[in-house]
Amino acid sequence: MKTKFVDVRSHRFIAEPKYFFYGWTPSLKIVGRESTVKALVKARRLLPNGFNFKIWDCKRTYVVQKRMMESFRRRLRVMHPTMSAERRSRLLAKFSGGLVKSVTRLDTHRRGGAVDLTIVDRNGAELFMGTDHDDLTAKAATDFYESKNRSSMLDLEARKNRRLLKRVMTKAGFRNYVPEWWHWSYGS
Repeated sequence: MKTKFVDVRSHRFIAEPKYFFYGWTPSLKIVGRESTVKALVKARRLLPNGFNFKIWDCKRTYVVQKRMMESFRRRLRVMHPTMSAERRSRLLAKFSGGLVKSVTRLDTHRRGGAVDLTIVDRNGAELFMGTDHDDLTAKAATDFYESKNRSSMLDLEARKNRRLLKRVMTKAGFRNYVPEWWHWSYGS
């Protein structure tokens, strides 16, 4: 059976194709496997009334993933100039682990089953999650704010919003990639 892909905008999601603006992909369209997008619709129903998802990425090609990895490699070199190359490579693997030539699992970006997203409120403003999308620090981990002993008001806000994201996505059948609060996989 041929996999059907759909544009996320056709289901009234907000699409922000960051990778087009970075020059990594030639298309403004964000598509996902039909079953993944239907599961996102289910997750959206669990959000507070009027809230929605802003989707940055779903299905991507191997070429786009290679471009991302090279960009991440450069960013990590700037962020950690004294870190050994071996240690930077291990860190890079954490943020580009899905880059493989042969992909068989449905829940990957290459197969349209992984989605990078955030929640927006009734006015279209992104909820505060504590870091930007594609942040390459420990703060990007889904549970980063759960273990903090001393939390600021912003920390508490990020924790509350990440909990909301985790609750609705998990109930809709998604699994989180823990080092990245924004990355959710759907395998059905």
